[in-house]
Amino acid sequence: MIPNMSRIALVTGGTRGLGLAIAEALATAGHTPILGYHQDEAAAAAALTSIRTLAPRAVAWPVDIADPEAVEALATRAQAELGPIQILINNAFRSGRPPQKVHELSPSAWREDLATNLDGPFWVTRAALPQMIASGFGRVVFIGSLAARGEMGRAAYSTAKAALAGLAGTIAQEYARQGITANVISPGFIDAGAFLRLSPEIRERALKRVPSGRAGQASEVAALVTHVVSDAGGYLNGQVLSVDGGTR
Repeated sequence: MIPNMSRIALVTGGTRGLGLAIAEALATAGHTPILGYHQDEAAAAAALTSIRTLAPRAVAWPVDIADPEAVEALATRAQAELGPIQILINNAFRSGRPPQKVHELSPSAWREDLATNLDGPFWVTRAALPQMIASGFGRVVFIGSLAARGEMGRAAYSTAKAALAGLAGTIAQEYARQGITANVISPGFIDAGAFLRLSPEIRERALKRVPSGRAGQASEVAALVTHVVSDAGGYLNGQVLSVDGGTR
C-alpha cells in the first residue's frame, strides 16, 4: 500500500450531513480538515468540537463560495495559518427551491442556483490550484448528484451538477503532470442531509429505484472520497464515480 501523508483538506459545506461525514473520514485518515460553511455558526461549532477529537488542528471558517474574493481570502488564510490546501472537496450546494419547469424558471433563480452549484466549485478550485501546483500534489473532488442525469423541476441544479464532469475532466487534462487529479463522486440516495428532509412517501418511492431497496450511508461515500484523495488513488483522474447502489 502507498503511504499517505497528512495534508490540509478543505471541505465546503463541511459542518453537517455528507460534508461532515467526509471531513471526519479525512481526519481519521490523518488529514487536517478546514470545514467551510456559510451561515450556521452553531452547526459549525458543534462540528468542530467533534472533528478536533480526530484532528486537533482542524478549523471551521465561514465562506460564501459564490463570492470569488471571499474564496481567495480563505485560501490565503489557509496557506498562512495551516499550510497549502492539497485536498479539496467541493461539497457545498444550494437546493430546496420549489420545483419549476424550465419555462417557469426566472433568470434570477437560474443565476442564484448556478452561482453556488457551479460557479462556487469553480471559484474554490481556482483558488486552491496554485497551492496544489506549488506542492506538486492535489486532489480535487466534486460531489455530484443523480440529478446530473436530468430531473423534473430542477433544471438549474441538474445543469450545474452535470457540468461538474466537464470541469473535472478539464482539470484532469490540464494538471495531471503536476500531480493533481480531479474527479466527480456522485452519490445516490444517502441517509443524510437533503434526503432525510423529504417526506416518508417520497423517500419510499425513491428507494424503489435502488436494487437493494435501501439508502446509502454517508460513510460509504466518505470511504470512496478517502481513497480517491489518497496517494493510492492517484491514477483515478477525470472520472465520474457513482455511489448509488445501481439506482435507475
